[in-house]
Formats: sequence, structure tokens, C-alpha cells
Amino acid sequence: MLYRQTASHVRVANISWAALLAGVIAFPGVAFAQERGSKLEAEAERPPALEPVGARIGVFRAFVGGDVAAVYDDNIFAQDVGKVSDTYLKISPKLRLVSDTSRYKFNFSAGLDRYEYSDESSENRTDWNVSSDIVAELLRDTSVTFNVGYRRTHEERGAPDSPVTARSPVRYSSFTAGGGLSREVGRLQLRTIVDYERLDYRDGRLGNGAPINNDDRDRQYVAGGGEISYEFSPGYRVYGRALFDRVAYKDPFDDAGFNRDAKGYRLTGGVKFDLTNVIEGSLFAGYMRRNYKDPRFASYGGEAYGASIRWKPSRLTTVSISANRAVQETTQVGYRGYISTNFGVRVEHDLTRFFQITGGARYDKNKYLVVAGFVPAPISRDDDLYQADLGLKYVFSRQLSLGVGWDYIKRNSNAPAADYSRNKVSATLRVTL
Repeated sequence: MLYRQTASHVRVANISWAALLAGVIAFPGVAFAQERGSKLEAEAERPPALEPVGARIGVFRAFVGGDVAAVYDDNIFAQDVGKVSDTYLKISPKLRLVSDTSRYKFNFSAGLDRYEYSDESSENRTDWNVSSDIVAELLRDTSVTFNVGYRRTHEERGAPDSPVTARSPVRYSSFTAGGGLSREVGRLQLRTIVDYERLDYRDGRLGNGAPINNDDRDRQYVAGGGEISYEFSPGYRVYGRALFDRVAYKDPFDDAGFNRDAKGYRLTGGVKFDLTNVIEGSLFAGYMRRNYKDPRFASYGGEAYGASIRWKPSRLTTVSISANRAVQETTQVGYRGYISTNFGVRVEHDLTRFFQITGGARYDKNKYLVVAGFVPAPISRDDDLYQADLGLKYVFSRQLSLGVGWDYIKRNSNAPAADYSRNKVSATLRVTL
């Protein structure tokens, strides 16, 4: 794509153990799409303290509700100069069906997000998604998982491969499917996963009406891997992981004439620990490699590492720490990808049973991999991304809660006109029946 000016990004991970959904821990309100992480590296998300009861429908329990949020954004186009602020209403109805028996657990969810801006109608949009997953126990200590999902959504302004001057946010669809197996034999545990995603981007237009071809961004991602671990002492487990993946683009060449198909692997090992429910998590390190089909794209190899730690200094406070280093895709002209390294911390504290305060901070370092010999020669681009959020939530009952929040993001980059900062302030009413 010849018109792109792009930004580094972080994807919010919404992780469930049943689906083994993947992960890089992020914070709400500042996330972008398409950063990938290994599903084998996912950790279980803690359920809310006061869950809705739902309604019984046959073998299912149904949860119907949604959010209504009023948001003020002081830089809706994520630009360094000429900032434009606006307020918008986000309406998000949701449906979830759950069936839980002694042998299997089934989940189905569907949701819609409608954005209505006060002044900038170009940002009005509707996103929707459906997904389902099942975990079933085949034999004692042996379980399998399957998941499938589809969403029609839009990229956030400032996302990596989205044009800064696009008339409206880029629309795309994502189809995902996968599965896995978990088997325990004594102190040994084996986990395997297969993961598939197909991305389809719609064409757009610049502010002057010129077309933007996004067909060269369409691609498929396939990954598979496994993990073997051994509990050498109560609460301590060592493990090794291997993940192999392949990216295949729909067009054989992008707008600049490059074939961006790639394949790679990630070999890591580490330790998991669970100390009397006070501190739990995992640490890992290893090696990753990326090979590109285009002979003009040099291969990349380097260290891979990550961490996911949850510490409960008291019954009312939870501290989460995360880190990850991985190779990410990009279709920016002159670059074959980028190395994303991030560190984050998040604190949740229950002031009372019904009143909770949360806060987080995260730092990302994105170093872009230059295509040698490209004319004109691109700069050796480095982006520093700083993020923070703070929220207060009051739970009136299992069905009703009210929250207020602040989200902040700032990017410093050596690329021209790539710096920006952005604040969002929101109030959200959540209803679940």
C-alpha cells in the first residue's frame, strides 16, 4: 500500500481457559487489532467477583444485556498536529449462552458495538461479532477444545497499517477457528493447539477522494504447536514450548511489488509457579525466527521471552505483571515486519465488595525491520508507546454496574508526523440479565 502512514499497536486480549485464547495482556480503551501472540502462552482470566446469574433455558443458561458508554476523546484521528476532539455514544448489546456439565462446557456469544459521534459523522460505525467454544473431557485427565468466531469491525485510528488521512476507519473482517488437546499423566502434562485466522480488509478512500487499495493486506494465518511440562515440586512446573506458524497473503505481491508470505517458529522454555494462591504465573525465554518468501526480505532470528505473573498481596488487591517479545506483521512500504517488546503492570483493588478501582501502565518498544536496498531507503524506524488507564466501578447488583474511566496513549517515533498523544474519558453503564 503506497498511501500508508502507520502506528504501533497493542491488541487487547480477552482470555478464557476453555478456548485457550491467546495472549498478550493489555489495557482497555487503547488497544489496536492484529498483534499476535501464542495461545500456548495464554493464562486464565480471573472471573468477576459478583457474576450475573442468568436465565435457565433448557440445558443453557442465558445472559442478555450490554453496555452504554459516553466517551470524550481529545484526539479522535490520532494526529500530532491539528487535533480534533469529539464525544460519542457507544451502545453494545450482548448475548451469551453457557452450558456446563460434568463432561463438557459450551459457550456461545454475540455482540454489537454502535458508535455515534456528536460532530464527526465519518467515525460513525457498527461492529459485530459471534463466537463459540467448547471444552470436553474425553477421558480422565484428557480434554479437547474447539473454538470458532467471526467479526466485522474497524481499525482504530493510529493502527499500524491504517492510513492516517483515510476518510473513515478501515473496515475488515476476521474469521478464526482452532482447537487443542490437554492430557495429564502423573506429573506430566501435554498441551497442543492449532490456530487459524483469515483477514479480509475493505478498500477505502483518502480525504481527497483518492482510493486506498487494501486487498494486499488480506491474508491467512495458520499456527500449530505444543507444550510439555513436568511438576517437579508442588506448585512448581517446568515446561518447553514449540510453535510454528505461516502467513499467506491473498495477493502474490503487494502494491510495492513484494511477496510478504512468511513462516517461522518460536521455541521457548520456562517455569510455572503457584504459591498458595498468593503469587502465580509463568516466566519463559527462548529463540524465534522468521523467514520470508521474497528473496529481498532478509530472515530474522532473535531472542523471545515473556512473563505473566499475578500477585495477591491481600484478599482485596491483585497485581498483574506481563512482558512479551515477538515478531509482528506489517505491510508498510520499506519494512518487512517489526519486533514488538512490551512490559505492563496492572492493579485491581476492591475498596468494598461493590466498589473497585483499577489502574494500569504499559510500555511498548516497536523496532521495524528495514528492507535492504529499498529505494528510497526507509528510516530505521523505532516507536515508543506509553499507555495508562484508571477506572472506578460500582456494582449495584449482579445485574447492574456503573464505571468511569480514563485512558491515555502516547507515541514517540522517529518517523515523520508519527507522534501523537490521546486521552479518553468515559462513563459506562452495564446491564446483564
